[in-house]
Amino acid sequence: MNKTNKILILSVSSLYIVGTLVMLKVLFNDGGKMITDWISAFSNALMAGAAVYAASKAKDWLSPKLNERKFKFADELIDYFCKLQEEAFYLHSDAKQIINTDPDIQGDDKAFSVHWNAISKRDIEYRKNTINLRTTLERMELWGLEPKNKEEFKAIIDSHLTLSFTIENALSVGADEKRFRMQNSFEYDRQISEKYKSVRASHNKIMKHYSKLFVD
Repeated sequence: MNKTNKILILSVSSLYIVGTLVMLKVLFNDGGKMITDWISAFSNALMAGAAVYAASKAKDWLSPKLNERKFKFADELIDYFCKLQEEAFYLHSDAKQIINTDPDIQGDDKAFSVHWNAISKRDIEYRKNTINLRTTLERMELWGLEPKNKEEFKAIIDSHLTLSFTIENALSVGADEKRFRMQNSFEYDRQISEKYKSVRASHNKIMKHYSKLFVD
């Protein structure tokens, strides 16, 4: 028999005794005031003790669960940041390649246009993922998790959004605008590279152990 069951049996037995004493009091009503006072005090103490015990057991059970979920949340958050950086790497690389493609050697116009638009859609998805990550960061404190340096996390989000908007501007000229594409590439090729360097630099600042990133 486990400890909890023993306590429950003891509680029920105690309440049974109290009930029996109450019945005796009813039978011998005249001289029972002192007995009634003792019964009332005993009952209150018993219920208070049961409540304290239940609260302590709930705390013992809940604390590890919260700590476990908190750690899991932090782990998922860092994993999300790593995936976003990987997404930024491939997107910025593909964007640079396509805006620097010479119209004379690009091949089939329709196929090239489809590829151009596909990269543009990836940029939109990348921006959505960045915004979703920002929202997830805002939910951290609901789990009792707080970053030691909020500015480091904010800098990462800002760098991703800046890169995304730069890629959007680079692709805004359109695949069919062959006359302006090369001029556009000269303007944005270097900008995209610089913005991606900012993404990498901001991520390097959070490549630390969990205990150095969050206050729990």
